[in-house]
Amino acid sequence: MHDWVLNAAAANAELSITADRIRLSNGLVQREVETAGCRTVSLQNNQKQLQLISAARGDFAVSIDGKTYLSDRFTFIGAQETAPLSRVPFHRTPTMTATGDYPPPGKAVLLTYQSQAPALRAVVRYELYDGMPVFMKQVTVYNDGNAPYTVDNIYTELLDIRQHRETLFVDSDYDSSTDFLGLDLEKYAKHYARYRYDILEVAPQFRMNVTLSPGGALDSITAFELLHGADYYEQKLIEVKQMYRRIAPWCSDQVLFFHLISNSAKQIRKAVKQCAEVGLEMIIQSFGSGVNMESDNEAYLARIRDAYDYGHEHGLRMGAYTLAYVKNYRPVRGDEALNHDGSHICRCLACEWAEGYMQRVLRFIDKTGADAVEIDGPYGMLMCAGGKTHRHDDFTDSQYKQWKAAVVDWYRQIKQRGVYINAPDWHFLNGSNRTGVGYEEIAFSEKREEQLITSRIYYYKGTFSKNPSQGWGFLPLNVYHGGGEQAQFFPTEENRFAFDWAMAQLTAAGVWPTIRGKQVYDSETGKLIMKKWISVFKTYRRVLNGITVHFLPPRIDTQNPTRTTCIDAIMNQLPEGEVRGFVMFFNQTEEKRTEKITLPVYYTGLTALNAPPPPPENTKNCDVSYPVYGEEIAPLVIKARDGSARTYITDAKVEDLPIPPLPPVIPSGQTLLLSEEDNAPQRYDIDANGNVTLELTMEPMTYRWFVIRPDDQ
Repeated sequence: MHDWVLNAAAANAELSITADRIRLSNGLVQREVETAGCRTVSLQNNQKQLQLISAARGDFAVSIDGKTYLSDRFTFIGAQETAPLSRVPFHRTPTMTATGDYPPPGKAVLLTYQSQAPALRAVVRYELYDGMPVFMKQVTVYNDGNAPYTVDNIYTELLDIRQHRETLFVDSDYDSSTDFLGLDLEKYAKHYARYRYDILEVAPQFRMNVTLSPGGALDSITAFELLHGADYYEQKLIEVKQMYRRIAPWCSDQVLFFHLISNSAKQIRKAVKQCAEVGLEMIIQSFGSGVNMESDNEAYLARIRDAYDYGHEHGLRMGAYTLAYVKNYRPVRGDEALNHDGSHICRCLACEWAEGYMQRVLRFIDKTGADAVEIDGPYGMLMCAGGKTHRHDDFTDSQYKQWKAAVVDWYRQIKQRGVYINAPDWHFLNGSNRTGVGYEEIAFSEKREEQLITSRIYYYKGTFSKNPSQGWGFLPLNVYHGGGEQAQFFPTEENRFAFDWAMAQLTAAGVWPTIRGKQVYDSETGKLIMKKWISVFKTYRRVLNGITVHFLPPRIDTQNPTRTTCIDAIMNQLPEGEVRGFVMFFNQTEEKRTEKITLPVYYTGLTALNAPPPPPENTKNCDVSYPVYGEEIAPLVIKARDGSARTYITDAKVEDLPIPPLPPVIPSGQTLLLSEEDNAPQRYDIDANGNVTLELTMEPMTYRWFVIRPDDQ
């Protein structure tokens, strides 16, 4: 069977409905549900010939007024084929690299169940997509009675799974601040999924506590279940990222944006002109710019509208930053205080204040024509005891109520307007486009050349669980948090070496950073450097937002943190198209180095392999050490190191299968073209392990980049 990440064209979903069961299958996976009692009798991973279900049982439940009703208490009414659900309002943009349809094509079925006491109707939605081993499930509960019910919780999924749990990845829209590192369900899915003894349970961690009026309806949280074909840590995460490209294609929007630190009409217009000159595609008025998305001043909103219209005339998307649950990094003393917050700076997002705040942000978008919003928040699944203006009862329902108000309802209104969302939480399945790649802000108050290394480490770590477009990095043109002239990249005339290197490596990684400053460029030198790398980025945007392959991690020199100890590399690949790979090598040492590089090229689709080979030993996210600089405390004070010492750490070791040595190198008969800076291509043999051998010589403090193309000979 072919790897679906590379080629799943033949794996079309099929649906069979009979009197007593439904079957969804696509060659990769299969699920059978016995309609009586809604019992999943089989969940088959055909990629590995594994059966996950240990015993059939009712696979959803509803808790009403303190009593839980399993699905076998409901009477089956009927099954109806339907279309896959469009969960998020979707507006395609030219800068998205995912090309598939949304919702992803496949098969969907609705199973309807009835209960007499209480008078409830439950409609269970199952979906299976073409070309993916991914099921979606959601339950909608209707009150068919004459009196209101309190829905304590809806259990989207209840499956008896005792073996092969490591082959199942469970995802949900009820999520925040998660990056899946380690693939430990008990950690990454703690808000929405857990094993209770033998039973996989997908439901909010605590209670929903929703009053359901007669005739009313309530959706459960949504479950996405990926049955892995891959065995190893990185390869499993590549499957997860491939799933995201299809079930949330907006997160492939690799728009090149600038963070402007100004709110004056003159500075905005200047930034628009400069962005248009160098090829940038969006301006976000940054934190510290003075922009106020909560303003109801008509004259102010008209002024911003005029500035944004000017940006639109130059082909740019325009937007602004807003603080959601944090109040100016100062203690919150009003009724809106989130009272389970140790920093005392957060506000509850299920309260009267939050309702007004969200409407004010929408008003700003409508009045100014904003195309983007950067929301500092909105929510990290914090909990709140409530209060007189709060829309929840206590801790136990505060998590769900805040999520529903801020992440589902509010985001849906934002996405209906076609607005791009930057947000530092994992809300991709509710419409957010990008979050942080993962970094420590204080790192960008260090010396420029140290920032280069730590940025590459952040890119290396963050792209295990994120496609490049799902994360942002950081590049401070002006001083950020301190560090003085040694930390900023302006003036670019004097700092041309570091600025060029920074632009080169962010391009190679495909991780566009928060390029933050009062102007886009400050010299002709800076302008030319930026234009050069933006042109390269746009030329290779699809592959740069492709499959990140980790094989040569950056290793910082702890004795001299402005240098590394070896050659490192960033590589992205695609299994289709004219360009199959982009790789950049870095020698940030003081020595000329010549090394024989083993270049893994399986994900170019140009090898003779049907499944990924064992990965290099150094592909785990824990394989790099990085400095810890300090911490932020509230009110906003930087408690940073004093410069006398650094603390270097590595991430906790991830669980992975032992990686065996590769078989001896033998030719496969396959070839590819590798060309430095896409010039003068050279033919290289691909060995039977899916690798190319490249001898590389690099001068001190240099980078080199190469493009991989098919050999059409």
